[in-house]
Amino acid sequence: MEILPVYKDSFFAGFERPDGLQLAMLYEDDTVFCKMDVTTRFEGYRGVVHGGIVFGILDVIIWYAIFMATKKISMTRKTEVEFFKPVLCGGHYVAKGRFVGVKDRDIFAEAWVEDGKGEVCARTKALFREAKDLSVASFMENFDFSRTTPRVREYFYSLVEENRDGSRER
Repeated sequence: MEILPVYKDSFFAGFERPDGLQLAMLYEDDTVFCKMDVTTRFEGYRGVVHGGIVFGILDVIIWYAIFMATKKISMTRKTEVEFFKPVLCGGHYVAKGRFVGVKDRDIFAEAWVEDGKGEVCARTKALFREAKDLSVASFMENFDFSRTTPRVREYFYSLVEENRDGSRER
């Protein structure tokens, strides 16, 4: 299992964001995941995590799943979200996601939230597109690698090297 770097300013994953969730993104067996212990600070209805927070977590998970599989910096284009049962504040959940595939310019991935019994509470299917006109080096400077291994850092920064070498079009 590997700890992934986090985008420093991310509401969902930034370790230095006291107003955010500070989720640790993990990677194992082609799956990105994070433990979710969300407080009532993010509730919609009493005791229930707001659906927008649940979706946001899944959206971030999908970004990481796509990056780990493709080394593409991508952006959300379209999503479909289904909520099957409430995600309760203070409950112990795991959000998981995986890359599904690429067709032409479209990148597909999915993510879901499981409760302690492994039952799916929410699922998102998403279509992402590769980001254009983005400085890869500047983008990478905004990541916090302090909790990652050298191997993970090298994997992320290899995109910067590929970009400098011109072997990857942007």
